Amino acid sequence: MNLSTRLITLGSALVFSVPVAAFELAHSEGSLKLANTPKKIVTFDLAALDSLNTLGVPVAGVPKSVYQGDLEKFNQAPVVGTLFEPDYPVLQKLQPDLIIAGGRSAKAIPELQKTAPTVSFASDPSNFLGTFKTSNLALASAFDKKAQAEAAIASIEKNVEELRRINKGKKSAFLFVMKGNVMAHAPGDRFGYAYELTGTESVLPAKDPNAPAQPRPEPGSPEAKAAAEKRAQTISDIVKADPDWLIVLDRGAINNGEKTAADTLAKHSELNQTRAYKEGKVYYVDPNGWYVMGGGLNNLKHITDSLLTAMK
Repeated sequence: MNLSTRLITLGSALVFSVPVAAFELAHSEGSLKLANTPKKIVTFDLAALDSLNTLGVPVAGVPKSVYQGDLEKFNQAPVVGTLFEPDYPVLQKLQPDLIIAGGRSAKAIPELQKTAPTVSFASDPSNFLGTFKTSNLALASAFDKKAQAEAAIASIEKNVEELRRINKGKKSAFLFVMKGNVMAHAPGDRFGYAYELTGTESVLPAKDPNAPAQPRPEPGSPEAKAAAEKRAQTISDIVKADPDWLIVLDRGAINNGEKTAADTLAKHSELNQTRAYKEGKVYYVDPNGWYVMGGGLNNLKHITDSLLTAMK
């Protein structure tokens, strides 16, 4: 084994030595210990990719996506599948030392582990900032980059503190817009972290964390009709609460797609009557940053910088 050893002494006498892992990474499923620090890393988790890139840790393989800004160089990196489906022949040829699975590829973890040690970092929708900090410090510590991560996190926390100061007492609603449909996200939902970041109060009650996940109903089914009616009632509840801000994710604009959310809101007979809409307090988030990437060190700094600029 290529493990280093730690000498265990009793007084001045050497008693025995035990192997010490050169690399240890705490993750959502436990702790990974390896004899050597991984040199060839593949990640299906784009938040981890963003953080590793920010910390100066090389990444050898990425899923198919549109990479922009600081991640643009990964458009030329080996493609190891999609965000959902790994390309196992490519992975076997690449022979990575470490694989980081993402939430979308979580079901593939047992198969990925046959290729290389595999870890994952789950995000808690009810404690986004807490799990963001824990995951990134664990990742940075494993690669001896803790000080860099702490500095990046401190900068983000400073932004969040300022956002909470300027938005104290203000209310908001997060709207996910896709193909003319508007779906609200409350605290505890996937994009409920908008309220954590901005310090605004949701006009909707928090999601019950113990509520069972509901399967997507078949189009045209009674269940689909009931779900649509429930969404419509939720939008009406938002309008009655008259939030200070509408925070909007345009699903169609992901990967440079067509922007349709502004037109959808302009034509919406209820939402366009809210005070937030009439006063121009509608903030359209970066769709790739929020939907595709999430809690990467550089990405969350960009997200909070942009929120501050818009909300001051």
